[in-house]
Amino acid sequence: MKQAQYGPSRYASPGRGWPREAVGPRLLRASRSELDDWRPAPSWSLGRLVLSLLGAVWFLVALPFRLVFGTIAWLGRLTGVVVGFLLMVTGMFLLAGPLFIIGIPLFIIGLVLTLRCLD
Repeated sequence: MKQAQYGPSRYASPGRGWPREAVGPRLLRASRSELDDWRPAPSWSLGRLVLSLLGAVWFLVALPFRLVFGTIAWLGRLTGVVVGFLLMVTGMFLLAGPLFIIGIPLFIIGLVLTLRCLD
């Protein structure tokens, strides 16, 4: 059984684009200075450096605000979970007694509040 890589290629060579000897032999004969013309110069972009520096400064300036606001958001969610749980417990307490008309909405409101704060 013959494998595909041993057979001749089905694809025709691109005859119109670049002639075969246009680039290859010239690069083989080229000196070091001519090869440097083909390579881009390795350089640090000044704009990239300035943007990185501004990003680092902005991170340091915004860090205390993010910590304070993150703590406030975390405390708000924690308070919502506690209040929602208390409403659910109160709703179940009232649901077991004669005030079940008030207990059902309290339980549902507490459940929704707790689930919203846990999201």
